[in-house]
Amino acid sequence: MNEPWDEPKEEDGLTLGPEETLQREIEKSKTLKVDRLRLRDEIEKLKAEKSELAQKNQQLKERLTKLGNAETSPERTNPSSSNTLVLVLVLGFLTLLWFVTRN
Repeated sequence: MNEPWDEPKEEDGLTLGPEETLQREIEKSKTLKVDRLRLRDEIEKLKAEKSELAQKNQQLKERLTKLGNAETSPERTNPSSSNTLVLVLVLGFLTLLWFVTRN
């Protein structure tokens, strides 16, 4: 039952006592807990960002679908605008014809 105590070596070759070893383990544990909390926060931020990007992606897909449907439908022209265009062309032709016959 009486086994010799092998004290852990420090990086610089010094032997630590039980109190120093315990203090070092406590510091390591605290550091690991802080890192774990930081990583949890980072994971939550990334999940929120992923969700936001997925929603934005879905909105863009819907927008593309709507634009694709709008482009495939035939363009409808306003009948009054096409009538106006024909009237302007006829009047322009008549005015040109009037100038030619006058000279």
